[in-house]
Amino acid sequence: MTVRAFQGGAGCGKTHRLMQTLGDSLADCPLAPGQRVLALTFMHGSRRRLDDRLRDLGYAYECTTIDSFAWRVVVRWRSLAEHLGHALPLETDYDAVCAVAAALLEQFDVVGWVAATHPIALVDEAQDLTEERLRIVRALGARLTLLVAADEFQCLDEGLRPNPFCSWITAVADVEILDRPHRTRVADLLSAATALRQGETPMSGRQFVIRAAPSVPLARTFLSNQIGWCRGAGSVAVITPSVGRYATNVLQSVAETPTKQGNGPYSISWDRSEQEVLTTLLGQLELMERASLMAADQAVQRLGAPAIVTAVRAWLGTQQRALGRTEVSRREVEDRISRAVSHSRRFAFRKDDGLLALTVHGAKNREFDGVIVLWPYAVVGSAEQKRRLLYNAVTRAKRWCLVLAEGDRLLGHAPFAA
Repeated sequence: MTVRAFQGGAGCGKTHRLMQTLGDSLADCPLAPGQRVLALTFMHGSRRRLDDRLRDLGYAYECTTIDSFAWRVVVRWRSLAEHLGHALPLETDYDAVCAVAAALLEQFDVVGWVAATHPIALVDEAQDLTEERLRIVRALGARLTLLVAADEFQCLDEGLRPNPFCSWITAVADVEILDRPHRTRVADLLSAATALRQGETPMSGRQFVIRAAPSVPLARTFLSNQIGWCRGAGSVAVITPSVGRYATNVLQSVAETPTKQGNGPYSISWDRSEQEVLTTLLGQLELMERASLMAADQAVQRLGAPAIVTAVRAWLGTQQRALGRTEVSRREVEDRISRAVSHSRRFAFRKDDGLLALTVHGAKNREFDGVIVLWPYAVVGSAEQKRRLLYNAVTRAKRWCLVLAEGDRLLGHAPFAA
């Protein structure tokens, strides 16, 4: 097994070192005709970032999420999967797909099939890998050269503690620790990030400020003035742990009312993660467990996403015209909605130069000149989890960060106090 591993905090150059090491490796052992680099990530955000970096290097490559790669393996080797006793899972049952793909890749012929065209694989943001997905990476390591990067503290899944990937990689490889920040040189931001990682109290300064904003008008004043004074210096993101009452009411007020200083109103659109979009749409789907195609079509038309509606209605039309079907199950429609959301997010063009609102999860793998964090009372989780959430928000900022807590009482507890 040949593995190069890198660990370090947000903005410390893990992806840069992956690209640098890849270039060195391919200079020593060039790709043969028809071969490509395999680049895997857990989330589409990091996939887009990797895709941009790999395109600049000029090597032949395939960049995909590990779930998409797993599905391709399962479809290609479905007969062997059935022979091994595995039923073909739904494409949208991602954990089951990855479990079957891992079992297949543990077979000599299957991993050899991958290695023949992909002799080297990159895995970015590997701290987010569940056990099923880690099995895939371990299986690939038997025949492929692996270049991997992770930061355990950026993992927001409390079910992955202790972290499976980080425990495995420290046992099989000499991990290179990256501890020099490159995203920002602003001392206040660096000090706040360090304090959060170490379980200490983050201190307000000039470029990192924590304020209590218990009322919507006060939060609107702080937020709108910050945007008005700083937006000319670059992109601004409003980040919150969850889309709840506090964040929703503050952003609505910001969109409607200017401050006494003349800043605003500002319309701030939500940029939600794939899972957040899917959860919202499935919650809007009013459909029985089995329904006629007409009822399903009417239910889909009521969803608040035109591109998704068009894609799913096209599939429903195909079921009627090409297959003569008169009914569908709710599960089938949910599966089609999930595929349409995934496809639209995968190929969406995204620029981080505007004014956006995101959840902490949705902001991963993004960076902005300025960040405003809305921290409500409703944040759940352990003290450690809250520090990780705030860390992942603060480290999106390159120049400044303003944190607005819903009440004074929050400032006496984690993540604002040790």
